Amino acid sequence: MGGVDLGVLGPFEVRLDGEPRDVGGPRLRTLLAVLAAEAGRVVSVAALGRALWGEDAPAHAGRTVRTYFSRLRGTVGPGVILTRPPGYVVHLTPEALDSARFERLAAEGRRVLAAGEPAAAREHLADALTLWRGHAAYEEFGDVETLAAEGMRLDRLRHNAVQDRIDADLAIGEDTGLIAELEALTAAFPGHERLWAQLMTALYRAGRQGDALEAFRRARHGLITASGVEPSPVLAQVHRRVLAHDPALLGTRATAVVTDDALAAGEHALLEDGDLRTSREHFETAYVRAERTGDATALARAALGLGGVWVHEHRTAVAAASLLTRLRHALERVAPGSTLELRLQARLAAELDYEAGTHGQVLAAASRTRVAGDPVAHAEALSLAHHCLLGPDHSAQRQALATELVGVNSGRRTDLVMGVLWDTVDRFLAGDPHAERRLGELDDVLAERKHLAAGFVADSLKVMLAIRAGRFREAEAGARACAELGQAAGDFDALGWYGAQLVAIRWFQGRLGELVPVLDGLMHSPTLSPIDNSYYAALAVAAASAGDRRTAAGALARLCGEDLGALPRSSTWLTSLCGAAETAYLLGDATVAARIHELLAPFAQLPAMASLGIACFGSVHHPLGTTALTAGDPDRAVPHLRAAVRHNLALAHWPAVVFSRRRHAEALLRRGGPGDAAAADRELAAADEEAGTFATGR
Repeated sequence: MGGVDLGVLGPFEVRLDGEPRDVGGPRLRTLLAVLAAEAGRVVSVAALGRALWGEDAPAHAGRTVRTYFSRLRGTVGPGVILTRPPGYVVHLTPEALDSARFERLAAEGRRVLAAGEPAAAREHLADALTLWRGHAAYEEFGDVETLAAEGMRLDRLRHNAVQDRIDADLAIGEDTGLIAELEALTAAFPGHERLWAQLMTALYRAGRQGDALEAFRRARHGLITASGVEPSPVLAQVHRRVLAHDPALLGTRATAVVTDDALAAGEHALLEDGDLRTSREHFETAYVRAERTGDATALARAALGLGGVWVHEHRTAVAAASLLTRLRHALERVAPGSTLELRLQARLAAELDYEAGTHGQVLAAASRTRVAGDPVAHAEALSLAHHCLLGPDHSAQRQALATELVGVNSGRRTDLVMGVLWDTVDRFLAGDPHAERRLGELDDVLAERKHLAAGFVADSLKVMLAIRAGRFREAEAGARACAELGQAAGDFDALGWYGAQLVAIRWFQGRLGELVPVLDGLMHSPTLSPIDNSYYAALAVAAASAGDRRTAAGALARLCGEDLGALPRSSTWLTSLCGAAETAYLLGDATVAARIHELLAPFAQLPAMASLGIACFGSVHHPLGTTALTAGDPDRAVPHLRAAVRHNLALAHWPAVVFSRRRHAEALLRRGGPGDAAAADRELAAADEEAGTFATGR
């Protein structure tokens, strides 16, 4: 490749072996910049023509584009610009594009910041920000729509990196010079609440409590004037801390709790850090001590702590039974009507409901805590109830619980984190177009202080978004990193979620058959939830894809049992049925397909997402169209698959768009109506063009 480096974080720059190289006039620079912006993905000749001439491209645009690339190849050398149908791709090393280096360093900085290493985070983030040579990325290409959009995306990432670096500065105590910087930033970005929270913290540390409160007043006034909204719970919490002279504001660096009190250490690890593994160790010690000394209060607190953040954290039968025994034992010893009794009742109800695939007991417990007016007990009950309602039937009820949880002022940071997290998850599960905004708010909450359990979910959601974008290589690396984070946090879903994300990646790469041996092992993992049947579905469709009809039919039969309708409506129910639908299609099983269609029909408008939104298989209209096709009813299949294309476009799930276009074309050809063949050709052409923008190996 001749040592080619491209700089887009400021004026566009091309270097060969470290020396600046003039590649020619504005059109040549634009073409090379467009390829750089696509980061190794193929850009069609038609798209390149639109970048040069907009919608008024001349008749000979394609030929002219090819001529320009011939000139560019002579300038940058062989092997850099490659011809790949339906257009061109630039082939660079990962470090050859300054924006790629920036994104890698910024992401690593945020990761180590969340892991409690602010000094290392600051170094990565500072290195990332020094790569910027100008005020904007692609700054000379403002009239090229695709480059303007990419420039805006990179500018947002730069802004986020600046805020992350400020968080790192605050965490290591390097905050004396931040006030002037933050005053300028809040003036430039008055709607960015994280900046106001950082400014208030820096002012408070400088002994300027009055100025910190005035900063909140200015922020609140600006938000109400501009948008008619009150400050978010995150900013409001900083305001409350300033008013209360909260010592936590004087130093946000995560420090280990050094104490002989195992109970206090466990509660700190769980409620402040979201560290499930460390908290379990402390709570186990605390429970044994409390049982020996007869301390009923400590016994109850330790039993509650052993339950963790989620429901059913103890996956083996022995561990789950032990937790239930301890909860009941503690419940017998606490005072009737006490906060501890309410909390123990809610936790016990949630554990029993979850294993049975029900939710009546935990909702009743939440009603009792609501009436009692105990904010800590009620916040816990709401979060536990939410976790027992992750099936597709209860979207509105879940969202109401999450909204209520955000509004509960329990005084515990973990309850705010869980409220924002559940609200974020609900929006993704519902296909809300604003879900990514809420994920940004969750990131802001977690940037203030790490919470390993919630951070694991947030990072897993980002892996899902990378899969939707067709960035498979990035998604696979992210999935591995998430699994490591989940294991470090002590989350038993770490392996299961990694498997689900790998299934999604290989599904859309057309390589799912490779996973048959892995899925056969994972299917029997004791860490899987007892109501999770998705791995039977994954094995069935993987085996069918690989041509192993015997294994596929066996896995499908185990999934179906006597009646598919008896499957628990868990957080993986939709994805399980989607896998079953594809298996029935590949095996030609019209009977199973018809039953799946009947069960999925009420949820056609939803995306098929696994667990807490950590993997997405596209619109439910796709398996509905597929089952209709399998049942020999192309008239019913066509509108479902047409809707699947539309819904997947709205989700920005480009691999699913390609899959649905191809299946839609098949349905049109099978229907064979007037104009169907031409419509099928158009769908296949569109699918091929879209598939060309992300290679299956990426």
